[in-house]
Amino acid sequence: MKKIIRTSILMILISSCSEGYIPIEETTQIPPGPVTYETHISPIISSRCISCHSDNNPQAGVLLENYNQVRNSSENGLLIQRINDPADPMPVTGLMPLSTRVLFDEWSNNGYLEN
Repeated sequence: MKKIIRTSILMILISSCSEGYIPIEETTQIPPGPVTYETHISPIISSRCISCHSDNNPQAGVLLENYNQVRNSSENGLLIQRINDPADPMPVTGLMPLSTRVLFDEWSNNGYLEN
């Protein structure tokens, strides 16, 4: 009887895992057209990064006030590495959604288009 109960519980658990279930993080889609700094990256920087990475005393000495600064930080790997690092994320409040982080990867892959 115990074996039947265990088997039944196992079958219920297995059947509750449907093939149609995909976590939201894995359904990230890239927007149509090329990812550009002006359209996609700049708004993210403005809303999530600029408060710590501007003015006379930016955190970690990293300025992200304009295209050239963001591109340089991305090209040297520091920006993209930090926004994807769960142990030491940027912003320090935690990882941005995957859909946001993927935009930086696409921007990089497409040659850092400005507009």
